[in-house]
Amino acid sequence: MHTPFGLSSTKALSKNAEIVAGLTLAAIGIPEVIGYSTIAGMPVLTGLMTMIIPIVLYALFGASRHLVVGADSATAALLAAGLTPIAIPASSRYVALAGLIAVMTGGWLLLARILKLGFVANFLSSTLLVGFLIGVGVSVAVSQLPTMLGLKLHAHGTVGVFLAVVSHLSEVDGAALLVSAICVVAILATHRFRRLPMPLLVLGASMVVSANSSAVMSHLHFLQLSSGGLLQLSVPHVARSDWSSLVTLSLSLALVILAQSAATGRSFARKYDEDYNANKDLTALAMANFATALSGSYVVNGSPTKTAIVDEAGSRTQWATLVAAGVALVTLLVLSKPLQYLPEAVLASVVFTIGIHLIRVKALREVRDRRRDEWVVAIATALVVIAFGVEIGIVLAMVIALVNHVRRGYDPTNYLMHYDTDGAWIASPVADQVQIEPGVFLYRFQASLYYANVEKFSREVRGLGKLRTTRAVIVDASAIADVDYSAGQEVLVVARRLAENGIELVFTHAVDHVVQQFDSFGVSEASNVSYERHTKSALTRYRTS
Repeated sequence: MHTPFGLSSTKALSKNAEIVAGLTLAAIGIPEVIGYSTIAGMPVLTGLMTMIIPIVLYALFGASRHLVVGADSATAALLAAGLTPIAIPASSRYVALAGLIAVMTGGWLLLARILKLGFVANFLSSTLLVGFLIGVGVSVAVSQLPTMLGLKLHAHGTVGVFLAVVSHLSEVDGAALLVSAICVVAILATHRFRRLPMPLLVLGASMVVSANSSAVMSHLHFLQLSSGGLLQLSVPHVARSDWSSLVTLSLSLALVILAQSAATGRSFARKYDEDYNANKDLTALAMANFATALSGSYVVNGSPTKTAIVDEAGSRTQWATLVAAGVALVTLLVLSKPLQYLPEAVLASVVFTIGIHLIRVKALREVRDRRRDEWVVAIATALVVIAFGVEIGIVLAMVIALVNHVRRGYDPTNYLMHYDTDGAWIASPVADQVQIEPGVFLYRFQASLYYANVEKFSREVRGLGKLRTTRAVIVDASAIADVDYSAGQEVLVVARRLAENGIELVFTHAVDHVVQQFDSFGVSEASNVSYERHTKSALTRYRTS
């Protein structure tokens, strides 16, 4: 079992490579987490805290060599959507509530670890996450438009903010628009050069220019700096009516963290042929979120973008993240004064580009080309996030994921198996009624049998039995892992109806557990029911008859 720090098993990768990767992560990640603080409604310096203690704790206790933990756009947007109706963003009460949410989220993650619920991540597919993040990206980008254009608006929701911006275009501040346009073009134009920390350069250049009293910059609004609750822990008073919202919010955050972290950790473990334990990671993620609460910061998540950054920079262990944490600590100690020269429009532009980068058009196109139905699901998820907010969007994503899972189980695509002229297996639709031997059908049912899908089994098998020439229906049960009571009773009815027409019902490749279930339901007692270990032996019976 590897350890996150094990340099010896990384094929002689040097510590110098880890240091360079850590510096690269810091250069790109620091402006990102400052932007995420804006998205989350938190004081900007709290974002830096998410790159210090949580990273160290995950490096010590996490299951992945590659996963980078820190502030994340999806969880930041979800946090803001849940807390904004309860408290004023960046206020002391808001910061305290964010800390409480981090503790509650860590608690859910720890409970999930105790119950070994790491498998839950498998229910949120990559398709749903693509759609969800696209919706988050659009919402984040639109939310920054008023600040980028120098507008003071009081609209709410993505659609509301966009319509308000359109209706107030005549009031756009020219200086804010010019600065924002320069920043956005500079960042987007150099995005393909991942090792060039353009967001950091943009922030630094704007502060230098502002500090020297540029004529253009003097017309802009500057960042109102607040340290928030750094290294402080306070317990806010929560009204009884707000507790349900906080519980729902923390649970939603835990599910997003679980799904996104596990998906990222599993992806990079597969890339390097390594083991990955999602349940073990839940403990480290819980500890990281407890730590953010103690430092007066907000929830952290396994970040796909930061993980990709250090991987592309050559890192293969957690040493790079520790280097980045050290740089973030130094930055936190020296950055408070220079940030007062940061124009709000510049920071909004950086956040805007973060939102744009979440809109993964290429990934969406790939889904459309390969699975049109999943593309529709991704688009629907994105539209719901945009129209109704992040909280409803993640709930919808989970509901769609569960419905999709149930759909595949209750409506399996079953086949009739037969041979081609060269003796190779062919799977044909049941409606084609292709016989494998004269009067014999080899029917393959593609799921476990339970109350929701047994009607399809009954309809298809009884349909085959209605043909006058049918002698037997052989059921390939290799995909049937379980049979519930309702299904067992219906299979018994099917067997009796076939028996009335003199048709045999043969199950092949049925595991002992399924045979025992059929025995308990009385199916095996039917005169026309039998079992064969292999399809070949069942077919031999009818070839010789």
